[in-house]
Amino acid sequence: MTKIANSAKPGTEMTFAELRRLQAKSHSIIPGGAHTYAQGNDEYPETALAFIARGEGCHVWDVDGNKFIEYGMGLRAVSLGHAFGPVVEAAQQQMRMGSNFTRPAKIKVKYAEELLQALTNADMVKFAKNGSDVTTAPVKLARAYTGRGMVTICADHPFFCCDDWFIGTTELNARVPQPYRELTASFHYNDLESVKELFEKHPGRVACLILEPATVEEPQRFSSKPQAALREAR
Repeated sequence: MTKIANSAKPGTEMTFAELRRLQAKSHSIIPGGAHTYAQGNDEYPETALAFIARGEGCHVWDVDGNKFIEYGMGLRAVSLGHAFGPVVEAAQQQMRMGSNFTRPAKIKVKYAEELLQALTNADMVKFAKNGSDVTTAPVKLARAYTGRGMVTICADHPFFCCDDWFIGTTELNARVPQPYRELTASFHYNDLESVKELFEKHPGRVACLILEPATVEEPQRFSSKPQAALREAR
């Protein structure tokens, strides 16, 4: 049985019998052991917490009752903490009114309006089910609008989508047709010259660029000269 020092309870040890059993079972019935790519074992160190039973605030408990501080917080999406009271109560209230209707619910219009009030540079908003859909949608729009097929992605950002236009650029590209792979190129963050080179190498073919606004590095301000050169190359 694996034992690790328990930082939450000095002098005690953590045991992981149930975790190991559940981990073996999950890999026998779920490809990769998880339904979400980012939750897979290959994304974390071997000694990382593998299964979470519940969470409260910034803490989580595994299936053996061990307590941890969850630094990742749902891939940085759980900004208010786990099981935050007002959010739980609002979700419960809405679920009692029913969900997944055939036609739109009033609440969708309400929150679309509130989001537009926060995003002063947006005219319309459309909600989606997951991050892959959110990134693939603008890729399709860009291709439709420009009539071009090539997508360019930031090589310094780790993950964009599970669809072929991105997965074809990774080591998990088995069976993604080569023509699809050739439609995606990459540039570097805070490097307008690398973007300019792409447009010069593929004139009239680039439909869009996709990147995260910022991760561990903030965007730099550029002079008007390289930006003008980029517009010319585009």
